[in-house]
Amino acid sequence: MVTVEDFKYVLTLWNGHKIPGLIERDIKVDLDSNKIIAIAGSRRSGKTYVMFQCINDLLKKGVKKDNILYINFENERLVGITAINLDNLLIAHRELFNSDGIMYVFLDEIQIVENWDKWVRKIYDTGKYRVIVTGSSSELLSSEIATSLAGRNLTYIVYPFSFKEYVDAQGLKINKLQKYSFEKGVILKAMNDFLEFGSFPEIAMTSSISRKLEILSSYFDAIFFKDIVRRYGIRDVGDLNIFLKILSSSYASYFSSVKLFNYFKSTGRKISRVTLLNFLDYSRSVFLLSLLEKYEKSVRKRISMQSKTYIIDTGISRLFSDIDKGRALENAVFIELSRRKEPIESINYLKLKSGKEVDFIVGGKNGEIIQVSCEVSLLSTRSRETSALVEAAKGLGLKSGKIITYDYEGEELIDGILIHYIPFWAWALYDTKQK
Repeated sequence: MVTVEDFKYVLTLWNGHKIPGLIERDIKVDLDSNKIIAIAGSRRSGKTYVMFQCINDLLKKGVKKDNILYINFENERLVGITAINLDNLLIAHRELFNSDGIMYVFLDEIQIVENWDKWVRKIYDTGKYRVIVTGSSSELLSSEIATSLAGRNLTYIVYPFSFKEYVDAQGLKINKLQKYSFEKGVILKAMNDFLEFGSFPEIAMTSSISRKLEILSSYFDAIFFKDIVRRYGIRDVGDLNIFLKILSSSYASYFSSVKLFNYFKSTGRKISRVTLLNFLDYSRSVFLLSLLEKYEKSVRKRISMQSKTYIIDTGISRLFSDIDKGRALENAVFIELSRRKEPIESINYLKLKSGKEVDFIVGGKNGEIIQVSCEVSLLSTRSRETSALVEAAKGLGLKSGKIITYDYEGEELIDGILIHYIPFWAWALYDTKQK
């Protein structure tokens, strides 16, 4: 039982501290919305700091600090909390602070509290509270949020730093002219680090490689034990550990439960395909892994086709294998596309009748087609990538396609289809338009 006094202790701790210095994130939360705001994303992606950014915005608008309640449910004083205890939170705040008018209630890592949604709905319906929640579970997504909150929520997904946020956090001043100057090395060094060690905010601010790996290892352990094992009651953690290490190091490739099942069988471990698929669902629910489906007009066909897996941050995979620059680049493009896309916009891969493949099609038939290729200077590589784009463009009635490269830039007209070559760093920093 978490008491009023427990809540008072936690609230007093937070209220007595200044909000830490913030690196401004590109995400803009609509605090004027009369909706329950859900901020979802992987552990350590920066959800709490987005909350602090929201609190700063409210203070700048003249909202009194006494009218802002912030609490992190991972505080050790709140172990064992249930939704029944949450009324004590409001009682504690009223006894401590002189609040009046609309209250802004920030609930950090809310998924820890079972049945939290019913309590949030209850206080939201009074009209006296604006509620903002964060969580490391896909339950906060609009598509999965509880029935009691459906239609009453506005969801934002927080990813690790984009490349733009990454270079800003490091204080690097990169402009378009640098691609022609000796300072280009600064850009490529930043991009190499971004691809190899990922872009979790803490990693972006750390220079030591050994320290980066220590931090990433602690993140993986937290996701493993707190977000998956504890939440889903996993008994055989050995099988889960092997599964996550395999998929974390084989991102940007096809997922096959059959191949995984056969691998486990060959090592003498007894595990069912159903369990493997459950492991995949758990990994997706905590934002560690994402699936990319094949582009098909029929939803039934799309679901039945083999999907590709991508990881939330390539730094995690660096714990288990050396970096594969080509796959890391493709993964970075997928995450950036996911960050940019509109809620109703789709991202898929495209398999052509010839057997060739286009890495990404964004927005469906009338959208954008994108290949990712680390090295296009070789004629054979360039021919393979461009031929797939040209075939896809003609089949979809598009006039152009894009190849995101490591560092090559240019344009080429092939069979009436304009091919744009653009380095990842330039695309990530400046090419913000999807179409």
